[in-house]
Amino acid sequence: MKKMSKSAKVRRYFTNNPLATPKEVGEKFACAMPIVYAIRKEVMKDVQEQNATEMSKPTHVEFKPSNRADDLQVGGDHYKNMGVQPWKAMESWMTPEQFAGFLRGNAIKYLARCDVKGGLDDIKKAKHYIDKLVEVREDD
Repeated sequence: MKKMSKSAKVRRYFTNNPLATPKEVGEKFACAMPIVYAIRKEVMKDVQEQNATEMSKPTHVEFKPSNRADDLQVGGDHYKNMGVQPWKAMESWMTPEQFAGFLRGNAIKYLARCDVKGGLDDIKKAKHYIDKLVEVREDD
């Protein structure tokens, strides 16, 4: 097994402990401070380049509904921030048949207008209402 040089040990230490101070590392490895600072500078440059590369990679966000339709809102959080979500209030005021009709009607509304108004967001909103309708039907 090849013995690791002091510089390699310092480099590895900074890579694994990026918050370590040069003084701490210099004392730990009995290394001259100018060498410690030079190695730290190299390691930090490598880390910054890696971070820049990672940040420039495109990310793909996939639409995945949560387990419950009540936990999701498409197009903001204006309903989720209310004490009672409007469809919860409507569900308590309406018969099960009326509430199912409300959910179905909203799904149809969003699908009907998606090509002229909201595009993909409207399709996601329609799916949200359908997901809630499925939950209501499963609970019956």
